[in-house]
Amino acid sequence: RVESVSEGEPPLSQGDNPSPAPATEARHPPGGLSDGKTFHDRVHDQIHMPRLLVAVIDTPEFQRLRKLNQLGSVPFLFPGAVHTRFEHSLGVAHLAGRLVKHLRAEQPELGITDADVLCVMLAGLGHDLGHGPFSHLFEHFVNEERERQQSDAQPAKKGAAERWTHEQMSVKLLGRICGGLPLDELGLPSWQEDLAFALALIEGLEPGEPFPKNVGRSKGKRFLFDVVANKRNGIDVDKLDYFMRDAVGCFGKEGIDCHISRLIRCCRAIETKGEIQICYEEKVALSLGDIFMLRAKLHKHVYQHHTVKAVDLMVADILRAAGRHFTVRGSKGPVALLDVVNDDVAFTRLGDTVLDAIEASTDTRLAAAQELIEQLRRRKLYPMVGYLQLEDGATPPDAASVAKYLVDNTPQAKEEDVHVEVVTIKCAASKDARNLVAGVEFFNPKKNKGRTFPIEERMSPLFTPAAFVERTLLAFARRDAVAPAFRRAFDRWRRLQKSPRRPSGTMNPKLDLKNSPACRRLDYGSGH
Repeated sequence: RVESVSEGEPPLSQGDNPSPAPATEARHPPGGLSDGKTFHDRVHDQIHMPRLLVAVIDTPEFQRLRKLNQLGSVPFLFPGAVHTRFEHSLGVAHLAGRLVKHLRAEQPELGITDADVLCVMLAGLGHDLGHGPFSHLFEHFVNEERERQQSDAQPAKKGAAERWTHEQMSVKLLGRICGGLPLDELGLPSWQEDLAFALALIEGLEPGEPFPKNVGRSKGKRFLFDVVANKRNGIDVDKLDYFMRDAVGCFGKEGIDCHISRLIRCCRAIETKGEIQICYEEKVALSLGDIFMLRAKLHKHVYQHHTVKAVDLMVADILRAAGRHFTVRGSKGPVALLDVVNDDVAFTRLGDTVLDAIEASTDTRLAAAQELIEQLRRRKLYPMVGYLQLEDGATPPDAASVAKYLVDNTPQAKEEDVHVEVVTIKCAASKDARNLVAGVEFFNPKKNKGRTFPIEERMSPLFTPAAFVERTLLAFARRDAVAPAFRRAFDRWRRLQKSPRRPSGTMNPKLDLKNSPACRRLDYGSGH
């Protein structure tokens, strides 16, 4: 018999929570929301997971998230930032449930069902299943290697290689997990359409994008796509959780005085511009602005800190050096590290511990990767040889051109000795921002709950930044021997940028070297 755990009476420990019984023995209450387990979370305290989500949690695919640090290489800078994708996923599922339950209680006319709540929570729980080792770093690594392989195989072929995303893998893995569960007995009676809906919620919908037809719901529930992966303005429970969780892990506190409960209580689903979307009371505009400022702060001082970037570059080089020689047990035998995204069985065997596995291997072909790991263990990081914060509104220089200048002006330097990238950090909800919350619709409950409006110029100038985008040029040397010469060359290049006239032959702004391994241009405005 399965014993129910009340939300008001949490067990003394995680071990006291009941595990889901086999499908042949289970008895489930209608809807499947009340029965389940209670977890203790460092950010949200006591959180309740319905039986369906518990069944997903107790699978090898989901338990793998315990081996993925939420922030990848950041613990090399902030030792306390060792929280995992596992706990973040629980937090997102919890917040997703709270938000949708709030909308159901406040707006019964929306017709939100228990199955809707379960689908949104399920999407929140599984949205990060597809992350590889070191999370976003692995995604960039895979796509760079795909582009390099296509360029080597077909030099004359134009167009970028097919990109791989962790969202695609998340959908694939969650579909595989749910395919082995009795979804109809766990609260999803129309399980095929319900599962299709949950998977669609992970990928999200762009504004104006056609509503999917195979999800068993009308476009009147379009607002549910704004909960987990909001592609309209970026305010979703995924970001709310990791902003708070990352700030606690790095700084020891939440970073801003932002009460998530207040934000949830102050939202409604309102038809605006032909689509029903989640809107917020006007009075929380400053709080939402604080959230975007926190995002910018985290990118500036944590995610894109030069120490983190140096470690990321070294880890990427390790994965590249081991790519064809390190193999993982897949569905049909050994699979090379570079190919694991094509085999979901092999993929689910990988975590951040892949560096330990490479280091412990007796394969002599991994010597170069093992040497880099040894260097990383001794904290002999790639030295930064150039840093330039670009002026607001200025066109950023081409990273490949800068890399070529450094190599050409450094004796005995090779193209692979230097890495240059332009990092872009954004702090607003919209690309064409005039204030922090551009793109968010607001309402005034004292006047008209059904009428929305943007804040536009009414945002206080006291809390509006002078700029909404910051671009920084970073340069790293892969060899200590050439680092001093690279620094001198970078200083000369920087002085040339301030000269009224650029000497001919020093820089060619039209030079197209974007496929060079020495450069990479990244945009970190939409998340992490």
